[in-house]
Amino acid sequence: MQKRKRLLFFCLVALILILSACGKSNDTDNAEKQENMEGMNHSNMDMKDSSTSNSSSNESSSNEVNVIALNWEWQLSKTAFKVGEPVTFSIEGKEGVHGFSIKGTNINEQVAAGETKKITWTPDKAGEYTIECSIVCGTGHSDMVQTITVK
Repeated sequence: MQKRKRLLFFCLVALILILSACGKSNDTDNAEKQENMEGMNHSNMDMKDSSTSNSSSNESSSNEVNVIALNWEWQLSKTAFKVGEPVTFSIEGKEGVHGFSIKGTNINEQVAAGETKKITWTPDKAGEYTIECSIVCGTGHSDMVQTITVK
């Protein structure tokens, strides 16, 4: 009987940890999301300006994608890419712990709140790819999906 109580207690603690893994349980304010997107848009404008004045860095910066990982949402500054051209994802964790995974590839990187990680991927075939969270991050985990297109 004592073993069952301990097992039940352990399972309950594990469930609580899994459900709270993303940090806070409420959605992020729309104002904060808008602020994040505006920051990404300004960053993209800066990259375009610098790529026109310095052609030697044009290829490396033109396919850099700013990614923000929020509770149950990916925000990407760009979602369309070309076959054979390297894409660098600059992933910034804003809330919780998430796994940035591109389904059908070997891309799978963990990012936590406050961290920024860069991953470079060169798509070798056209089609739609799904970015998903590979870490169970709470009640909205299954909603953390984004589609990108490679032409």
